[in-house]
Amino acid sequence: MTLKIAKRAILVMISLSVGIAILSIFIDRDYVGAMVGISSASIFYFVHRNPKLMMAKNWDEFGEHADNARDQKYVWGFPAYQAVMLAAILYIWLV
Repeated sequence: MTLKIAKRAILVMISLSVGIAILSIFIDRDYVGAMVGISSASIFYFVHRNPKLMMAKNWDEFGEHADNARDQKYVWGFPAYQAVMLAAILYIWLV
């Protein structure tokens, strides 16, 4: 897998996870689907910023790339992530 193909695959996965989140929040009103969609979008954005993670051949190489990755706040959470989660839960619960 080349770097260009990895980035395209990640963009497709980001689009799918955002679609799942929007569908789960506004149409199905499903908490679990909304949380999965929002969480996976955040993780896939992290992988988009570090595409070498997708190109690792084994777990040791993956671990090395993960240790040297940038923007790890997208994995552990950042204020906008918690705000979007809270807004989604409140929207589903109150509307």
